[in-house]
Amino acid sequence: MIASLSKSASSDGMRKRGRGKRVEAPAAGDRREASEEEEEEERTVEAFRRALVDRNLLPARHDDYHTMRRFLKARGFNIEKTIQMWSEMLRWRMDFGADTIMQDFTFNELEEVLHYYPHGFHGVDKDGRPVYIERLGKVDPNKLLTVTTVERFIKYHVQCIEKILAEKYPACSVAAKRHIDTMTTILDVQGVNWMSVGKLARDIVLRIQKIDSDNYPEILYKLFIVNAGSGFRLLWNTIKGLIDPRTSAKIVVLGDTYQNTLLEIIEMSQLPDFLGGSCKCSSAGGCLGSNKGPWNDPQIMNSVHSENRSSINRDNSFGEKNMAHQVAMSKKCNIQLQSDSKDVEFPRQSIPQLGGQSDSVYDNHSPIRTNEYMPSSSSANQTKHCNRLGGGSVCKSTLQYTLSEFLMLVIGAVSKFIMKLLAILYLFCELRNIAFNLVNVRPCRLSQARTNSINQLTTHDIREVTIQPCLERLQRLEEMVNEMDRKPMKIPQEKDNMIMQSLNRIQSIEHDLKKTKDVVKVTSQKQVELEESMENLKETTIQVEQAIVEEAEEI
Repeated sequence: MIASLSKSASSDGMRKRGRGKRVEAPAAGDRREASEEEEEEERTVEAFRRALVDRNLLPARHDDYHTMRRFLKARGFNIEKTIQMWSEMLRWRMDFGADTIMQDFTFNELEEVLHYYPHGFHGVDKDGRPVYIERLGKVDPNKLLTVTTVERFIKYHVQCIEKILAEKYPACSVAAKRHIDTMTTILDVQGVNWMSVGKLARDIVLRIQKIDSDNYPEILYKLFIVNAGSGFRLLWNTIKGLIDPRTSAKIVVLGDTYQNTLLEIIEMSQLPDFLGGSCKCSSAGGCLGSNKGPWNDPQIMNSVHSENRSSINRDNSFGEKNMAHQVAMSKKCNIQLQSDSKDVEFPRQSIPQLGGQSDSVYDNHSPIRTNEYMPSSSSANQTKHCNRLGGGSVCKSTLQYTLSEFLMLVIGAVSKFIMKLLAILYLFCELRNIAFNLVNVRPCRLSQARTNSINQLTTHDIREVTIQPCLERLQRLEEMVNEMDRKPMKIPQEKDNMIMQSLNRIQSIEHDLKKTKDVVKVTSQKQVELEESMENLKETTIQVEQAIVEEAEEI
């Protein structure tokens, strides 16, 4: 695939006609620094690959430069930690059956699930990454769990990720003529019932989050949360300083005026109408059910499948030569794109006319426009670590917090915020009572001061007696808040195991009850048949007796 990308990149050169703004070529110092970082990453990936081969932990299907690099990024390029993560991933894939889940598993209830949990892929952004959209405000967790089970939904989720890695990313790479291994996510939180979403997070999202973080790291590029209310934005600004700056830079929280921000990174024709775009996908029953993207183009998918077959042959025959081939072609594609960027003029961003484009146009001879969206100053330090392998510019700080992690973070921050707010309110009430007491005591104290100095000492004692209990209560309250902060946000592993064992026992009992019910049903049917046979036998006996009596009378 990388070879074909490099060939198409060198032939087309990403050249566009017309007036536009010129993209400045990177400075010589930046190019030299980026080249040194790339070489260091390549050496780390090669060392990691040799370590996997020595430990017999590198199946042919996972012998991919970018896959190993994703796992290294997830562990800070620490080879020992990455080897442990890699071995656990292989063990999980064998136990879960992830290698064959695309062929073995069929999710027949997909239409009903999409009705109660609207989500799906729709188009690509200006850099060619697939766009994933969820409408959390329309999620109905109770009805969702009536049309499917937690286990089947998790299998469906794993199957979707396998399709992303096997089909969507390669198709986007062919269409964009650069390596694509991340995606852009949009979460529409308009009308969200956070209590119901919290229940969904407890039942499903926590398990999905663990699967994604352990086995599919570094596949997200940016997360946009749109239609966020003022309270949600205030809460985000509060907890933003509590998380990793590299992670928070990848999360963008927007209100109801988000259209311009989304249109900076996604073409209007690629954005659904309910998010401010021009696409409706009326023929496919809606944008989220259309699965629109380059992966639906037969010509692109044929090239993807042919490249997969050729890569399998290379894996079986070359080994380390194939790795060197991938790195070399990535460098070649990168050098070509950098050289082209000196002479390329990109057209100014314009809004396409409504209805002027088809919903499924992905011509190989019309590459996707290069993104004009520039990083903000808050992420300037991160751009120094950008990876340009395959002609891309995917930052090392790719979003690690998935939706479930973000929801858990929000829930924890909300609880802390409420406790601190209650503490402030309690303190305010106590101080107000103290102020009222002091106002009432002060005239008495002044009048008594003129007559007797002993009363002044008494008033001073009353003040100390009034303030001291408040200070003690405030201290106890602070200790309680600190103790709650020290408690872990997640359920302890022992309790989680106990809950899972209880659920397994309940499922086993339900299974036994179902079997018992079936046996009782069969027994009752046999009893009915036996009663019918007895009735027939009685009727036959009566008829025989009557016949004997009649013959006897005749005789």
